[in-house]
Amino acid sequence: MSITDAMHEVVVTITGVLVALFELLGALIILYIGIITAYKFFRLRFGQTSTELRVRFGRAIALGLLFYLAAEIFRLITVRDYQDLAIVGVIIVLHVIISLLINWEVEHGIKTVQQEQEMDLQSVQKMDR
Repeated sequence: MSITDAMHEVVVTITGVLVALFELLGALIILYIGIITAYKFFRLRFGQTSTELRVRFGRAIALGLLFYLAAEIFRLITVRDYQDLAIVGVIIVLHVIISLLINWEVEHGIKTVQQEQEMDLQSVQKMDR
């Protein structure tokens, strides 16, 4: 076994560990925020809105997906043939599309929260008159 082969095996091993670590971190982030968001959602009263929870949940999912995307980028290091490259490429494209959709939802949610706060303020001002 040459030194090049040994170095290649070390890089493949380290990359495998990094892929597993980043996938685990992404899953833990999504699981944690899912539990916290569900708990907060069930504590809401019927008069309260869940838009802020959606925004926070969307941001956390986007963060978790970034860890998955990082894992896929690390996985590119170990690609052996074009079929593997195509599979990883499709996964990366799907991650990007999902991240864009989540970011769009978060931005829409932020605008909705701002509108709701303005409406609440206007309601309070009308009641004070």
